[in-house]
Amino acid sequence: MSSERTIVCHGLGRAYRTGSGTVEALHDLDASFDASRLTAIVGASGSGKSTLLRLLAGLEAPSRGSLRVGGHDLERLSPAELRRFRRSAVTYVTQKPADNLIPHLTVREQLGGGDSDGIFDRLDVAHGLDKRPAELSGGEQARVAMALALLRGAPLVIADEPTAELDEISGRRVLELVRAYADRGTGFVFATHDESVIDVADDLLRLEHRLEPRPPEKRPELHTGTTFAVRGLTKRYGDVTAVHDATLELEPGTLTVLLGRSGSGKSTLLMVGAGWQPPDEGGVDVGGARVDPTRLSWAELAYVPQRFGLAPELTIRENVEWPARLDGSLARRRDAIDRLLGELALLPLADRFPAETSVGQQQRAAVARALALEPGVLLADEPTSHQDPASRALVWEALRSAADGGATCLVATHEEAAAAYADRVARIADGETR
Repeated sequence: MSSERTIVCHGLGRAYRTGSGTVEALHDLDASFDASRLTAIVGASGSGKSTLLRLLAGLEAPSRGSLRVGGHDLERLSPAELRRFRRSAVTYVTQKPADNLIPHLTVREQLGGGDSDGIFDRLDVAHGLDKRPAELSGGEQARVAMALALLRGAPLVIADEPTAELDEISGRRVLELVRAYADRGTGFVFATHDESVIDVADDLLRLEHRLEPRPPEKRPELHTGTTFAVRGLTKRYGDVTAVHDATLELEPGTLTVLLGRSGSGKSTLLMVGAGWQPPDEGGVDVGGARVDPTRLSWAELAYVPQRFGLAPELTIRENVEWPARLDGSLARRRDAIDRLLGELALLPLADRFPAETSVGQQQRAAVARALALEPGVLLADEPTSHQDPASRALVWEALRSAADGGATCLVATHEEAAAAYADRVARIADGETR
Protein backbone atom coordinates (compact mmCIF):
# COMPACT_ATOMS: atom_id res chain seq x y z
CA MET A 1 0.00 0.00 0.00
CA SER A 2 1.72 3.18 -1.22
CA SER A 3 2.03 5.94 1.37
CA GLU A 4 0.80 8.33 -1.32
CA ARG A 5 -2.56 6.49 -1.42
CA THR A 6 -3.17 5.82 2.27
CA ILE A 7 -5.34 7.48 4.88
CA VAL A 8 -3.92 7.43 8.40
CA CYS A 9 -5.75 8.71 11.48
CA HIS A 10 -3.95 8.78 14.82
CA GLY A 11 -5.77 9.90 17.96
CA LEU A 12 -8.13 11.82 15.68
CA GLY A 13 -10.82 13.76 17.51
CA ARG A 14 -13.34 16.44 16.70
CA ALA A 15 -15.34 18.41 19.25
CA TYR A 16 -17.77 21.26 18.68
CA ARG A 17 -18.38 24.08 21.11
CA THR A 18 -22.02 25.06 20.92
CA GLY A 19 -24.66 26.93 22.82
CA SER A 20 -25.61 23.72 24.62
CA GLY A 21 -22.03 22.80 25.57
CA THR A 22 -19.26 20.76 23.98
CA VAL A 23 -20.28 17.97 21.61
CA GLU A 24 -17.71 15.21 21.11
CA ALA A 25 -18.44 14.06 17.56
CA LEU A 26 -15.35 11.88 17.03
CA HIS A 27 -13.15 10.49 19.78
CA ASP A 28 -9.49 9.40 19.47
CA LEU A 29 -9.77 7.40 16.25
CA ASP A 30 -6.81 5.28 15.19
CA ALA A 31 -7.22 3.85 11.70
CA SER A 32 -5.32 3.25 8.48
CA PHE A 33 -6.79 2.27 5.13
CA ASP A 34 -6.08 2.37 1.42
CA ALA A 35 -7.35 5.47 -0.37
CA SER A 36 -7.26 3.73 -3.75
CA ARG A 37 -9.98 1.22 -2.78
CA LEU A 38 -13.65 1.35 -1.80
CA THR A 39 -13.90 1.73 1.97
CA ALA A 40 -17.24 1.65 3.79
CA ILE A 41 -17.43 3.48 7.12
CA VAL A 42 -20.24 2.08 9.21
CA GLY A 43 -21.69 2.71 12.65
CA ALA A 44 -24.81 3.81 14.42
CA SER A 45 -26.35 7.20 13.78
CA GLY A 46 -24.29 9.71 15.77
CA SER A 47 -21.11 7.60 15.84
CA GLY A 48 -19.09 10.22 13.96
CA LYS A 49 -19.22 8.95 10.37
CA SER A 50 -20.18 12.28 8.80
CA THR A 51 -17.66 14.15 10.94
CA LEU A 52 -14.88 11.80 9.84
CA LEU A 53 -15.78 12.33 6.18
CA ARG A 54 -15.66 16.13 6.54
CA LEU A 55 -12.23 15.81 8.14
CA LEU A 56 -10.99 13.54 5.33
CA ALA A 57 -12.27 16.02 2.74
CA GLY A 58 -10.49 18.92 4.43
CA LEU A 59 -13.74 20.70 5.18
CA GLU A 60 -13.09 20.75 8.92
CA ALA A 61 -9.98 20.68 11.07
CA PRO A 62 -9.35 18.10 13.80
CA SER A 63 -9.58 19.22 17.41
CA ARG A 64 -6.71 16.85 18.21
CA GLY A 65 -4.65 14.06 16.70
CA SER A 66 -3.22 13.77 13.20
CA LEU A 67 -4.72 13.01 9.80
CA ARG A 68 -2.86 12.09 6.62
CA VAL A 69 -4.74 11.69 3.34
CA GLY A 70 -2.45 10.47 0.60
CA GLY A 71 0.63 12.63 0.74
CA HIS A 72 -1.05 15.41 2.71
CA ASP A 73 -0.91 16.06 6.47
CA LEU A 74 -4.19 17.90 6.56
CA GLU A 75 -3.81 19.45 10.00
CA ARG A 76 -0.57 21.12 8.84
CA LEU A 77 -1.72 22.55 5.53
CA SER A 78 -1.97 26.31 5.09
CA PRO A 79 -5.34 27.72 3.96
CA ALA A 80 -4.07 28.01 0.38
CA GLU A 81 -2.72 24.44 0.38
CA LEU A 82 -6.00 23.18 1.83
CA ARG A 83 -7.95 24.89 -0.96
CA ARG A 84 -5.71 23.22 -3.56
CA PHE A 85 -6.25 19.86 -1.84
CA ARG A 86 -10.04 20.26 -1.93
CA ARG A 87 -9.92 21.41 -5.55
CA SER A 88 -7.70 18.70 -7.02
CA ALA A 89 -7.32 15.74 -4.66
CA VAL A 90 -10.81 15.01 -3.40
CA THR A 91 -14.50 15.28 -4.27
CA TYR A 92 -17.02 15.39 -1.42
CA VAL A 93 -20.69 14.41 -1.76
CA THR A 94 -22.76 15.53 1.20
CA GLN A 95 -25.57 13.55 2.82
CA LYS A 96 -28.43 15.71 1.54
CA PRO A 97 -28.50 15.37 -2.25
CA ALA A 98 -29.83 18.87 -2.99
CA ASP A 99 -26.92 20.44 -1.08
CA ASN A 100 -24.52 19.12 -3.74
CA LEU A 101 -26.27 21.02 -6.52
CA ILE A 102 -26.61 24.70 -7.44
CA PRO A 103 -30.36 25.39 -7.27
CA HIS A 104 -30.61 28.07 -9.96
CA LEU A 105 -28.63 26.15 -12.62
CA THR A 106 -29.75 23.22 -14.71
CA VAL A 107 -27.83 19.98 -14.37
CA ARG A 108 -26.28 20.52 -17.80
CA GLU A 109 -25.04 23.97 -16.74
CA GLN A 110 -23.44 22.39 -13.66
CA LEU A 111 -21.83 19.64 -15.72
CA GLY A 112 -19.40 22.10 -17.25
CA GLY A 113 -18.11 19.60 -19.84
CA GLY A 114 -18.98 16.42 -21.65
CA ASP A 115 -19.98 13.01 -20.33
CA SER A 116 -17.64 10.78 -22.32
CA ASP A 117 -18.37 7.77 -20.09
CA GLY A 118 -22.13 8.12 -20.52
CA ILE A 119 -22.54 8.29 -16.74
CA PHE A 120 -25.87 10.11 -16.84
CA ASP A 121 -27.31 7.43 -19.11
CA ARG A 122 -25.87 4.64 -16.94
CA LEU A 123 -27.46 6.17 -13.85
CA ASP A 124 -30.77 6.80 -15.66
CA VAL A 125 -30.74 10.57 -15.12
CA ALA A 126 -29.98 11.83 -18.64
CA HIS A 127 -33.61 12.98 -18.80
CA GLY A 128 -32.80 15.49 -16.04
CA LEU A 129 -29.94 17.31 -17.76
CA ASP A 130 -32.03 20.35 -18.64
CA LYS A 131 -33.87 20.49 -15.32
CA ARG A 132 -33.00 22.40 -12.19
CA PRO A 133 -32.46 20.38 -8.97
CA ALA A 134 -35.89 21.24 -7.53
CA GLU A 135 -37.52 19.59 -10.55
CA LEU A 136 -35.88 16.24 -9.69
CA SER A 137 -36.83 13.73 -7.02
CA GLY A 138 -34.52 13.17 -4.06
CA GLY A 139 -33.23 9.96 -5.60
CA GLU A 140 -32.61 11.64 -8.95
CA GLN A 141 -30.70 14.42 -7.18
CA ALA A 142 -28.57 11.80 -5.42
CA ARG A 143 -27.68 10.09 -8.72
CA VAL A 144 -26.93 13.43 -10.40
CA ALA A 145 -24.66 14.39 -7.50
CA MET A 146 -22.75 11.11 -7.85
CA ALA A 147 -22.50 11.55 -11.63
CA LEU A 148 -21.05 15.05 -11.23
CA ALA A 149 -18.63 13.78 -8.56
CA LEU A 150 -17.30 11.03 -10.82
CA LEU A 151 -16.94 13.39 -13.77
CA ARG A 152 -14.73 15.73 -11.74
CA GLY A 153 -12.04 13.06 -12.01
CA ALA A 154 -10.53 13.52 -8.54
CA PRO A 155 -8.48 10.53 -7.31
CA LEU A 156 -10.59 10.25 -4.13
CA VAL A 157 -14.39 10.50 -3.84
CA ILE A 158 -15.86 10.85 -0.35
CA ALA A 159 -19.62 10.42 -0.07
CA ASP A 160 -21.99 10.48 2.90
CA GLU A 161 -24.72 7.83 2.54
CA PRO A 162 -24.80 8.06 -1.27
CA THR A 163 -27.47 5.35 -1.63
CA ALA A 164 -29.72 6.38 1.27
CA GLU A 165 -32.47 7.78 -0.95
CA LEU A 166 -32.16 5.22 -3.75
CA ASP A 167 -34.35 2.26 -4.53
CA GLU A 168 -32.67 -1.12 -5.06
CA ILE A 169 -32.28 -0.81 -8.84
CA SER A 170 -30.94 2.76 -8.74
CA GLY A 171 -28.58 1.86 -5.90
CA ARG A 172 -27.25 -1.12 -7.83
CA ARG A 173 -26.53 1.07 -10.86
CA VAL A 174 -24.57 3.53 -8.71
CA LEU A 175 -22.57 0.75 -7.08
CA GLU A 176 -21.79 -0.97 -10.37
CA LEU A 177 -20.40 2.31 -11.69
CA VAL A 178 -18.47 2.98 -8.47
CA ARG A 179 -17.02 -0.54 -8.60
CA ALA A 180 -15.88 0.02 -12.19
CA TYR A 181 -14.16 3.29 -11.26
CA ALA A 182 -12.59 1.73 -8.16
CA ASP A 183 -11.18 -1.10 -10.27
CA ARG A 184 -9.52 1.56 -12.44
CA GLY A 185 -7.89 3.21 -9.42
CA THR A 186 -10.32 5.84 -8.11
CA GLY A 187 -10.59 5.70 -4.32
CA PHE A 188 -13.94 5.87 -2.56
CA VAL A 189 -14.77 6.39 1.11
CA PHE A 190 -18.48 6.00 1.82
CA ALA A 191 -20.30 6.43 5.13
CA THR A 192 -23.23 4.07 4.94
CA HIS A 193 -25.88 1.93 6.60
CA ASP A 194 -26.62 0.15 3.33
CA GLU A 195 -25.77 -3.56 3.32
CA SER A 196 -25.40 -3.50 -0.48
CA VAL A 197 -22.59 -0.93 -0.15
CA ILE A 198 -20.95 -2.97 2.59
CA ASP A 199 -21.15 -6.09 0.42
CA VAL A 200 -19.17 -4.53 -2.45
CA ALA A 201 -16.66 -2.59 -0.32
CA ASP A 202 -13.00 -3.64 -0.25
CA ASP A 203 -12.52 -2.46 3.33
CA LEU A 204 -14.75 -1.79 6.32
CA LEU A 205 -14.14 0.72 9.12
CA ARG A 206 -16.59 0.47 11.99
CA LEU A 207 -17.21 3.39 14.36
CA GLU A 208 -18.79 2.34 17.62
CA HIS A 209 -21.52 4.28 19.38
CA ARG A 210 -24.03 2.72 21.71
CA LEU A 211 -27.69 3.18 20.92
CA GLU A 212 -29.65 3.25 24.16
CA PRO A 213 -33.39 3.46 23.60
CA ARG A 214 -35.75 3.20 26.50
CA PRO A 215 -37.95 0.13 26.39
CA PRO A 216 -41.35 0.99 24.88
CA GLU A 217 -44.15 1.63 27.31
CA LYS A 218 -47.88 1.22 26.80
CA ARG A 219 -49.04 4.34 25.01
CA PRO A 220 -52.35 6.07 25.56
CA GLU A 221 -55.16 5.42 23.08
CA LEU A 222 -54.81 7.43 19.90
CA HIS A 223 -57.52 9.05 17.85
CA THR A 224 -59.51 6.23 16.28
CA GLY A 225 -61.97 5.80 13.45
CA THR A 226 -60.27 8.16 10.97
CA THR A 227 -60.16 6.99 7.38
CA PHE A 228 -57.81 8.61 4.88
CA ALA A 229 -57.95 8.47 1.10
CA VAL A 230 -56.60 10.16 -2.00
CA ARG A 231 -58.95 9.78 -4.95
CA GLY A 232 -58.23 10.42 -8.62
CA LEU A 233 -55.17 12.40 -7.63
CA THR A 234 -53.17 14.04 -10.42
CA LYS A 235 -50.28 16.43 -9.94
CA ARG A 236 -48.26 18.07 -12.71
CA TYR A 237 -45.09 20.11 -12.65
CA GLY A 238 -45.00 21.90 -15.99
CA ASP A 239 -44.93 19.23 -18.70
CA VAL A 240 -44.17 16.45 -16.21
CA THR A 241 -47.02 14.47 -14.63
CA ALA A 242 -45.65 13.31 -11.29
CA VAL A 243 -48.84 11.56 -10.13
CA HIS A 244 -51.62 10.41 -12.44
CA ASP A 245 -55.14 9.47 -11.34
CA ALA A 246 -53.86 7.88 -8.11
CA THR A 247 -56.31 6.39 -5.63
CA LEU A 248 -55.48 4.94 -2.21
CA GLU A 249 -57.93 4.20 0.59
CA LEU A 250 -56.64 3.54 4.12
CA GLU A 251 -58.55 2.09 7.04
CA PRO A 252 -58.20 3.38 10.62
CA GLY A 253 -55.54 1.74 12.76
CA THR A 254 -53.55 0.38 9.81
CA LEU A 255 -50.03 0.94 8.52
CA THR A 256 -49.81 1.07 4.73
CA VAL A 257 -46.40 1.05 3.05
CA LEU A 258 -46.24 2.77 -0.34
CA LEU A 259 -43.35 1.21 -2.26
CA GLY A 260 -41.83 2.73 -5.37
CA ARG A 261 -38.59 3.59 -7.08
CA SER A 262 -36.94 6.99 -7.01
CA GLY A 263 -39.01 9.36 -9.15
CA SER A 264 -42.11 7.14 -9.06
CA GLY A 265 -44.28 9.85 -7.47
CA LYS A 266 -44.23 8.72 -3.81
CA SER A 267 -43.16 12.04 -2.36
CA THR A 268 -45.52 14.03 -4.55
CA LEU A 269 -48.48 11.90 -3.48
CA LEU A 270 -47.64 12.44 0.19
CA MET A 271 -47.02 16.16 -0.23
CA VAL A 272 -50.43 16.58 -1.85
CA GLY A 273 -51.99 14.37 0.83
CA ALA A 274 -50.43 16.54 3.54
CA GLY A 275 -51.44 19.80 1.87
CA TRP A 276 -47.91 20.87 0.95
CA GLN A 277 -48.82 20.85 -2.74
CA PRO A 278 -52.26 21.46 -4.34
CA PRO A 279 -53.63 18.75 -6.64
CA ASP A 280 -54.40 19.46 -10.27
CA GLU A 281 -57.19 16.89 -10.20
CA GLY A 282 -58.80 14.77 -7.51
CA GLY A 283 -58.46 15.36 -3.80
CA VAL A 284 -58.05 14.13 -0.23
CA ASP A 285 -60.74 12.61 1.98
CA VAL A 286 -60.39 12.36 5.76
CA GLY A 287 -63.11 10.72 7.82
CA GLY A 288 -65.12 10.11 4.65
CA ALA A 289 -65.35 13.78 3.63
CA ARG A 290 -63.39 15.85 1.10
CA VAL A 291 -61.04 18.19 2.99
CA ASP A 292 -58.39 20.82 2.44
CA PRO A 293 -55.41 19.25 4.27
CA THR A 294 -53.91 22.66 4.98
CA ARG A 295 -56.81 23.32 7.39
CA LEU A 296 -56.24 20.18 9.47
CA SER A 297 -54.47 20.38 12.81
CA TRP A 298 -51.33 18.40 13.75
CA ALA A 299 -53.58 16.13 15.81
CA GLU A 300 -55.74 15.38 12.79
CA LEU A 301 -52.97 14.93 10.22
CA ALA A 302 -49.22 14.86 10.87
CA TYR A 303 -46.50 14.68 8.23
CA VAL A 304 -42.83 13.62 8.25
CA PRO A 305 -41.26 15.33 5.22
CA GLN A 306 -38.24 13.92 3.47
CA ARG A 307 -36.25 17.04 4.41
CA PHE A 308 -37.36 16.94 8.10
CA GLY A 309 -38.18 20.65 8.51
CA LEU A 310 -36.71 21.03 12.01
CA ALA A 311 -36.35 24.58 13.32
CA PRO A 312 -32.58 25.15 13.70
CA GLU A 313 -32.98 27.60 16.57
CA LEU A 314 -34.91 25.07 18.70
CA THR A 315 -33.42 22.11 20.53
CA ILE A 316 -34.41 18.57 19.63
CA ARG A 317 -36.85 18.51 22.56
CA GLU A 318 -38.31 21.89 21.64
CA ASN A 319 -38.79 20.75 18.03
CA VAL A 320 -40.62 17.62 19.17
CA GLU A 321 -42.72 19.62 21.65
CA TRP A 322 -43.63 22.33 19.15
CA PRO A 323 -46.99 20.91 17.98
CA ALA A 324 -48.08 20.45 21.61
CA ARG A 325 -46.96 23.96 22.45
CA LEU A 326 -48.99 25.33 19.54
CA ASP A 327 -52.22 23.61 20.61
CA GLY A 328 -51.75 24.33 24.33
CA SER A 329 -51.43 20.69 25.39
CA LEU A 330 -47.72 20.62 26.26
CA ALA A 331 -48.17 20.48 30.04
CA ARG A 332 -50.21 17.27 29.93
CA ARG A 333 -48.11 15.70 27.17
CA ARG A 334 -44.63 16.15 28.65
CA ASP A 335 -44.43 12.61 30.06
CA ALA A 336 -45.66 11.06 26.80
CA ILE A 337 -43.16 13.13 24.81
CA ASP A 338 -40.36 12.00 27.14
CA ARG A 339 -41.39 8.39 26.51
CA LEU A 340 -41.36 9.04 22.78
CA LEU A 341 -37.89 10.61 22.92
CA GLY A 342 -36.71 7.61 24.90
CA GLU A 343 -38.16 5.06 22.49
CA LEU A 344 -36.42 6.78 19.57
CA ALA A 345 -33.09 7.04 21.45
CA LEU A 346 -33.25 10.85 21.50
CA LEU A 347 -33.27 11.63 25.22
CA PRO A 348 -29.46 12.01 25.48
CA LEU A 349 -29.67 14.54 22.63
CA ALA A 350 -32.79 16.37 23.77
CA ASP A 351 -31.01 19.60 24.70
CA ARG A 352 -28.87 19.77 21.56
CA PHE A 353 -29.75 21.82 18.50
CA PRO A 354 -30.34 19.95 15.21
CA ALA A 355 -26.98 21.06 13.80
CA GLU A 356 -25.30 19.34 16.76
CA THR A 357 -26.81 15.97 15.84
CA SER A 358 -26.45 13.56 12.94
CA VAL A 359 -28.84 13.52 9.99
CA GLY A 360 -30.22 10.19 11.21
CA GLN A 361 -30.92 11.67 14.65
CA GLN A 362 -32.62 14.68 13.04
CA GLN A 363 -34.79 12.30 11.03
CA ARG A 364 -35.88 10.47 14.20
CA ALA A 365 -36.68 13.84 15.78
CA ALA A 366 -38.96 14.62 12.82
CA VAL A 367 -40.74 11.30 13.38
CA ALA A 368 -41.11 12.05 17.09
CA ARG A 369 -42.52 15.51 16.34
CA ALA A 370 -45.13 13.98 14.03
CA LEU A 371 -46.16 11.49 16.74
CA ALA A 372 -46.21 14.05 19.56
CA LEU A 373 -49.97 14.75 19.34
CA GLU A 374 -50.92 11.09 18.74
CA PRO A 375 -52.39 12.02 15.33
CA GLY A 376 -55.39 10.47 13.68
CA VAL A 377 -53.55 10.31 10.32
CA LEU A 378 -49.79 10.09 9.89
CA LEU A 379 -47.99 10.46 6.55
CA ALA A 380 -44.24 9.76 6.50
CA ASP A 381 -41.90 10.17 3.53
CA GLU A 382 -38.86 7.85 3.63
CA PRO A 383 -38.61 8.11 7.46
CA THR A 384 -35.79 5.53 7.73
CA SER A 385 -33.59 6.51 4.78
CA HIS A 386 -30.75 7.76 7.02
CA GLN A 387 -31.00 5.15 9.80
CA ASP A 388 -28.62 2.37 10.75
CA PRO A 389 -30.34 -1.03 11.20
CA ALA A 390 -30.96 -0.67 14.95
CA SER A 391 -32.30 2.88 14.60
CA ARG A 392 -34.41 1.87 11.60
CA ALA A 393 -36.10 -0.75 13.75
CA LEU A 394 -36.88 1.88 16.40
CA VAL A 395 -38.60 4.08 13.80
CA TRP A 396 -40.67 1.23 12.39
CA GLU A 397 -41.65 0.08 15.86
CA ALA A 398 -42.80 3.62 16.71
CA LEU A 399 -44.89 3.78 13.52
CA ARG A 400 -46.27 0.29 14.12
CA SER A 401 -47.18 1.29 17.67
CA ALA A 402 -49.00 4.38 16.39
CA ALA A 403 -51.06 2.26 13.99
CA ASP A 404 -51.80 -0.32 16.69
CA GLY A 405 -53.08 2.55 18.82
CA GLY A 406 -55.53 3.66 16.14
CA ALA A 407 -53.65 6.00 13.84
CA THR A 408 -54.03 5.67 10.07
CA CYS A 409 -50.44 5.55 8.77
CA LEU A 410 -49.14 5.88 5.21
CA VAL A 411 -45.37 5.50 4.80
CA ALA A 412 -43.61 6.05 1.47
CA THR A 413 -40.35 4.14 1.07
CA HIS A 414 -38.18 2.28 -1.40
CA GLU A 415 -37.22 -0.33 1.22
CA GLU A 416 -38.86 -3.64 0.33
CA ALA A 417 -38.12 -4.96 3.86
CA ALA A 418 -40.62 -2.42 5.23
CA ALA A 419 -43.41 -4.76 4.16
CA ALA A 420 -42.76 -6.81 7.32
CA TYR A 421 -44.20 -3.95 9.43
CA ALA A 422 -47.18 -3.22 7.18
CA ASP A 423 -50.81 -4.25 7.23
CA ARG A 424 -50.93 -3.49 3.53
CA VAL A 425 -48.41 -2.82 0.76
CA ALA A 426 -49.33 -0.48 -2.09
CA ARG A 427 -47.08 0.29 -5.02
CA ILE A 428 -46.56 3.30 -7.26
CA ALA A 429 -44.78 3.44 -10.61
CA ASP A 430 -44.65 6.31 -13.10
CA GLY A 431 -47.09 8.22 -10.90
CA GLU A 432 -49.77 5.53 -10.94
CA THR A 433 -50.82 3.50 -7.90
CA ARG A 434 -51.63 -0.20 -7.93
